[in-house]
Amino acid sequence: MSDPAARLAYEHARALAARDAAHRALTERLLLRCADALDSFDRLLADGAASDVDTYRGSLALIAGQLERDLAEEGLERVGHVGERAEPATHHVEAVRAAPPGADGDEVLEILQRGYRYRGQVLRAARVVVAVDGGTEQGTVRE
Repeated sequence: MSDPAARLAYEHARALAARDAAHRALTERLLLRCADALDSFDRLLADGAASDVDTYRGSLALIAGQLERDLAEEGLERVGHVGERAEPATHHVEAVRAAPPGADGDEVLEILQRGYRYRGQVLRAARVVVAVDGGTEQGTVRE
């Protein structure tokens, strides 16, 4: 190709196709990992309700752990942990409570819903209950 504009368009199209192929491969790999967890749920449900509730809960915890590990290996990170300082970028404050002894203001006391980050981008902020200094327990705060 001697035309510079045509060459540039060709290189751009090749780069775009390569990026799309990489995205498809990542999506397929992620979906297969989720399918493995679904298969585990199918096996658990096919076995019927266990007579021992603790065994059944343990099986559910194993499947949840499997899914969480698989997604973490693909780059998904949990956001929001009890004891950390609430940050607007990663925490959505659903309620506030008076700080218990030893807790600082803005400290996360409870996780209502996990938050997640992927490749440095917050996908969903954690919904949390946060400590406030002094005073009595506050009502729920919703944005």
